[in-house]
Amino acid sequence: MSTTENPLVVLQNKENDALAIATKKIDSLSRLFQLKPSILELVSKSSRQEGAKPGLFRVTSTNEHFETMRCVILFEPVEQREKYRKGEYTKDSKLCFSLDNYQPHPKAKEPPAMYCATCPDGERIVNGVSLAWEAWRKAKAQGLSGDNLAAYMPKCRKFWHLFLADRATKMPYYFNVKGTSVKNFEDGMQNMARIFAMLYQQIKQDNIKLAAENKPLLPMPTAVGDLIWHVSFTMYPFQVGGGPFQVGFKDFTMMKPEDQAEFGKILQDFTARRNAGNIQSQESAEQEAEATASVIEQPSASATAGPVSTTVAEANAKIVI
Repeated sequence: MSTTENPLVVLQNKENDALAIATKKIDSLSRLFQLKPSILELVSKSSRQEGAKPGLFRVTSTNEHFETMRCVILFEPVEQREKYRKGEYTKDSKLCFSLDNYQPHPKAKEPPAMYCATCPDGERIVNGVSLAWEAWRKAKAQGLSGDNLAAYMPKCRKFWHLFLADRATKMPYYFNVKGTSVKNFEDGMQNMARIFAMLYQQIKQDNIKLAAENKPLLPMPTAVGDLIWHVSFTMYPFQVGGGPFQVGFKDFTMMKPEDQAEFGKILQDFTARRNAGNIQSQESAEQEAEATASVIEQPSASATAGPVSTTVAEANAKIVI
């Protein structure tokens, strides 16, 4: 009797097919209901998005607004960069960008250099000092203002990309700290650093006691990412003299052990999904937010005014980041 005529083989094939269908259904439902990080933004004064309220935090996918948000940073902040056409700040006028502060992204339209460190439009750092901003400060001290002063600013500006979770709801967000808010964030991280130092010393003291009692030692943190999710803080918007809205950071507090354990589980889940390639990337989330925006800004005349050199862009496109 051939295998095709054997009823046991046919039955087994049907069972395998049913199992495969059930497995595929479970996988599909798992992906459908898997929580993705949303884009969180501070709505600017010049925002043209329908329903957006300037000066408030906004979830782009739901149009929810918040006056303040108590946050936890899940992963280490990432320094990134972007360069726009002068006076324009739309996705069409973005000429170059980097997601790692090392080299332009392969999709950058007009990257001036192969690497950020050698870019003439960036912030060259020498002995911890930004040469561009140092020149800007000197020009300002000499009385320059307006466009004359703005000419000294680096054309490519750095910003910080954060993977946040709301302290209360545990909802995950991607949030970019840009412009005048960058210094506020970096100053706020000094408060975080002091908490890290105290926590590190506390773990050392605890391990001395544990060693004396012949008990297992606590793991010592070796990177910022080992501690950053232990601390919560408040993000709030503010404005100085009618200028652009900025993000402020305050009330840095070490969470209780039970709360740390809860966020630790969230971190483990996102880490596992990220390593498996099953979590929406920053780039994908931002593209999705742009595609679903209720108002699409049209490219300016200069954005369609003819071909530009793509030599560096083509070279970067061959580099895998």
